[in-house]
Amino acid sequence: MEYSAEEPASIQSLFNSIAKSYDRMNFILSMGLYRLWNRRLINAARSESGNDLLDLCAGTGEIAYGFLNKNPQGHATLLDFSEEMIEIARQKGGDLTERCKYCVADAEKIPFQENSFETITLAYGLRNIKEPLLCAQEGFRVLRKGGVFAILELTRPRFFILRSLHYLFLKTFLPLLGRLLANNEAAYKYLCDSINHFISPEEVQKMLLNTGFSTVKVTPLFGGVATLFLAKK
Repeated sequence: MEYSAEEPASIQSLFNSIAKSYDRMNFILSMGLYRLWNRRLINAARSESGNDLLDLCAGTGEIAYGFLNKNPQGHATLLDFSEEMIEIARQKGGDLTERCKYCVADAEKIPFQENSFETITLAYGLRNIKEPLLCAQEGFRVLRKGGVFAILELTRPRFFILRSLHYLFLKTFLPLLGRLLANNEAAYKYLCDSINHFISPEEVQKMLLNTGFSTVKVTPLFGGVATLFLAKK
């Protein structure tokens, strides 16, 4: 099957198909680094804003549950357009599910009123959205004044040697591991292509500023293999 962000139904099918192996694959493919990056996102979001979280492209709940574990008074709404991801998130939440709401919806059409949340997070999902600008606009709309939209995304390193090694890893090993560990080589070939073809961190920053956010802080992680964006309303 061919996957493309231009065909949202195909991406929905992709994440439904890899939902059960998603956490394991993230750990292996990032050599465990994704947990450090997730913590950076969670800590940055907590330090800048409140306890009422909307987690877009929530996946299996790693970000939302990490946020709640650090916020005893916090509440989270997990939104994802993959029913399988939301179901797995619900199953793994344990006692934390009492402080959660779960929503199967599109991040380009967030089904909540204006000024509904103090904090929004989005990890590894922006490049899988057909119109990232619509997602940014929707995030701005439902975020309260003074709140933070914290985005973590896989990006391309700036330095030539690291960038070349990163490209080789994505092009060669990522689809192979996808076939061996998730039985879906095409899905991980798409994920490789989605990183290589996504807009640059500078363009993401410009998009967020043009949306109306007052400040956007950009922090490269591990030489730019991932990038953290903190956009304040």
